[in-house]
Amino acid sequence: MHLCNVVFAVAVTLTLFASPTDGEETLTPVIDGQWWQVAGDPDLGDYTRPGQQPVDFGVWQAADGTWQLWSCIRGTGCGQHTRLFYRWEGQSLTDEHWKPMGIAMEAKPEFGESPGGLQAPHVVRYKGLYYMAYGDWNNICFATSKDGKAFERVIQPNGKTGAFTEGPGCNTRDAMLIQINGLWHCYYTAFPNGRGYAYCRTSPDLMTWSESSVVSYGGKVGPGACNNECPHVVEVEPGQYIFFRNETYGENARNWVYWSNNPLNFGIDDDSKLVRSWHVAAPEIIHHEGQYYVASLLDSLKGIKIARLKWLKLPELGEPVFDFNSADEREAWAMKSGSLASVFTNSSRQDFKAKTAYFVATAEVGQGKFDDGQTAVVQSPEFILDSEGYILLVSGGNDLQKLYVALVESESGKELVRVTGKDSNALQKVFVDCTGLKGKQAFLRIVDDATVRWGHINFGGIYQDPLRSFSE
Repeated sequence: MHLCNVVFAVAVTLTLFASPTDGEETLTPVIDGQWWQVAGDPDLGDYTRPGQQPVDFGVWQAADGTWQLWSCIRGTGCGQHTRLFYRWEGQSLTDEHWKPMGIAMEAKPEFGESPGGLQAPHVVRYKGLYYMAYGDWNNICFATSKDGKAFERVIQPNGKTGAFTEGPGCNTRDAMLIQINGLWHCYYTAFPNGRGYAYCRTSPDLMTWSESSVVSYGGKVGPGACNNECPHVVEVEPGQYIFFRNETYGENARNWVYWSNNPLNFGIDDDSKLVRSWHVAAPEIIHHEGQYYVASLLDSLKGIKIARLKWLKLPELGEPVFDFNSADEREAWAMKSGSLASVFTNSSRQDFKAKTAYFVATAEVGQGKFDDGQTAVVQSPEFILDSEGYILLVSGGNDLQKLYVALVESESGKELVRVTGKDSNALQKVFVDCTGLKGKQAFLRIVDDATVRWGHINFGGIYQDPLRSFSE
């Protein structure tokens, strides 16, 4: 359940990420067609409040073939944490405006549930029963159903519904279930000490659960309490797992997508598995009769929508703006100041993970040696921004003031984006969102004004973002 909303605006957005394995194609989710709305702002009777919002939800097909949607409605008049479950029913997954069916569940304090604390239902079918995982504000709880409509709580031996938790005050929530290699995995989130982690526990039977392990934390998105919500995992192809992690809701909705061949590791303060971000909120992926769908909150937070989803195998990088393997193109780059013997190098002193034989590296001096005392300002030829997204390959020292690659608008001289390294020589991909800048003339400026340890910057080229050739 999302607790925080962050609103911000920038001219250019940048994201560090890397494909699953350099040189291979990446499975990438893409919206396929138009959205249709299936749920709106429900009438809750005496509980109805103007500011209420349908948020985290679950979608599944009941035993009679109808489609069920249960959503946590927050900001209601039900008391304390203001949350309850409401349900809709549709005859077909592709129908619009499903039938409102009323309040489906409220918290029961007599079973240890926090008043108004129900969060994020998710349902799977297993051995003839429907199993619902949900949060009660402090614990992950379960309920079962024979028909997929009427659910009864699973009461634990202590007389409470809470099956497991990450501890008091952590708001353990947002559970989802998936069976992987015969073992059930329950992914969920919590924020011990105000830091947002995604966890996983496993079970052979949806009854007994392992201890928790952290599967996602931090990285580019950050460690905030609300920065790892609504974890959702899909096994698109055998052994290929896609992890969805929500950051924000509303008009600035942002969800982050990761790839891994290990369902228990999607990056711990590490963006190497990051595939993309996209404008959806609290997504649930549905696979029905060979077709994938994605359900998401409306930007208004007054309903839920569904669209078809397709998976694209995209190349790691698009077309290069400059061909660093071409001597003529390398010659066009200028050293505006500095002491480099040459702008470009083909150094193999370390594994720079360069995509071309030549690249810019301000410390390389040849014969397997380097000198962090060298400084330079290097400038590319001007070029037209003819794509709404680019990928820069950058590494080296971490100093945004003295070591960086900047994308500069030619006419105004304004820096559109500035990026630095991470105290590593392995070139990492940095996505630059140039929405609204298409057609403008620009150039790249590479600056090394540092002489300390890690006082160098490496640049492996600028490429079009292959995802931007597909509209959503």
